[in-house]
Amino acid sequence: MAASVQQAQGVNQLSNKEKVAIDEAVKEAAIDIKNAKASQNHLVMVAGVIKNLQSRRLFLNKQYIMKGKYVIPPPETLTSDIPGKFVQEGAPSQGQLPVVVGAKAAVIYSPLDKALPSLGWLLAWYKPAEGSEEKNKVYVEVGDLSKLLNMKESEIEGKLDASHDESHCPGAAARIEDSKDDSRVAMLGASFFEFLPQC
Repeated sequence: MAASVQQAQGVNQLSNKEKVAIDEAVKEAAIDIKNAKASQNHLVMVAGVIKNLQSRRLFLNKQYIMKGKYVIPPPETLTSDIPGKFVQEGAPSQGQLPVVVGAKAAVIYSPLDKALPSLGWLLAWYKPAEGSEEKNKVYVEVGDLSKLLNMKESEIEGKLDASHDESHCPGAAARIEDSKDDSRVAMLGASFFEFLPQC
């Protein structure tokens, strides 16, 4: 059975391949920001690009929207030739309360092939509301699909909250950073790599 793995912050640096991949994805997200504007000036926004750098197609298995709403939802399919793009913005209210909240969500992708063990790629992110003392966060994890799918939202949120603005593990890497032009806007770049679990 494949074990889910997450590198501790600062233990291992990104490889050149991982760094180049997420740098390219963040640059693409910066371009996409110009094409997507938040519906209200005081809302935060995350423009994300996910690159699937493997030969297998990946399909969206599950998603969580913890705060905010999608302007452009994450793609249902990730192929190696077309990056997946999404835009999420904070919301002017969450439930009954008329407060501005940040953008916080997670997605789990997996291939449809019958390879064993069945693997999943988890990506979670958080852009706090404007004026918050909290920082941008991103979290990636690759491992057994059933384990990832059975993870409670609160467990994913806890791992995300304990993370930083860059995350990597064998099979995935991601970074979230504020736009130089507008601190309310964050660019997220993520890459999913081939992963061979150690059984």
